[in-house]
Amino acid sequence: MLRLEWRSLLEYWLLPALAIPLPWPWAYRLLRRIARHPYLYAAEWVPALAQARQTLAIEDEADWAWRFRLARLVDHADYWLSRTRGNGWMHRHIDGLRAFPLHDRAAVGVFFHWCAGLWSVRALHAGGPDAAVLAGRFSTRSMGGARLGYLYGHLRLKELARVGGRPLIYAPGTVKRALSDLAGGHWVIGTPDVPPTETALGVPVQLFGRPAHFAEGLLLIARRAQVPVVIFTLALDFDSGRRELRLSGPFDAHDATLLPHIVATWEGLIREKSWGFTLWPAMPAWFASAPAPAA
Repeated sequence: MLRLEWRSLLEYWLLPALAIPLPWPWAYRLLRRIARHPYLYAAEWVPALAQARQTLAIEDEADWAWRFRLARLVDHADYWLSRTRGNGWMHRHIDGLRAFPLHDRAAVGVFFHWCAGLWSVRALHAGGPDAAVLAGRFSTRSMGGARLGYLYGHLRLKELARVGGRPLIYAPGTVKRALSDLAGGHWVIGTPDVPPTETALGVPVQLFGRPAHFAEGLLLIARRAQVPVVIFTLALDFDSGRRELRLSGPFDAHDATLLPHIVATWEGLIREKSWGFTLWPAMPAWFASAPAPAA
């Protein structure tokens, strides 16, 4: 137990927090060096690599593991940066920073478990709309069995609500709460790239050339609320540590091609920076007992 707590202290608190006193370019160079150590996030990168190599060709596995560890370290450092930096940080370190489409009306936003997304939520709110994030609660088990990990997860969710500007939306009652927020003119945002075993709203799709399931819960909410959909991502440049905000849409939630477009966008991001996808260990769940999608 003490070993688990020490690892959580190191991986969630001490090492990511090194970014607090340093200018970001200096902090990023330091985090890159730290991420070379294979001990770091071993419980994540080892099973992630095992799954990634079954889906994509990985030329240099040691380099891939380094990049994956760095992405995790940056993602956790972003919590500490968000707590200690103003919005000016985004203007200095995020390329493509601009107002989101439909920043003055309700919409559903789609982003992914790819690279580090906390600052994309903050960029959305800084541009105008309050956004309620669909979220899952952390447990001690989900954070590696450590109490310090659970505490960090709890604090991170509080920060997500703060930067979004609205309370998080948890199950049960997700749809009712989401529709209420949208009716109030706010945004509702979430990550549809969650394992279909965690939702009853998975539909057949093609993923990496194979039959799979993908969640459409966000689209169902958008259709019921009669609001458009916007896709946004925040890429991480491995060499410099700079971010790139990417926006697309708005899209009609009733368009039958939207879900395949979202799936293709997600697959394209994974192919671009496969080390930036955080849920690799769960990848088999997308393909479990999946029938082929209708032609």
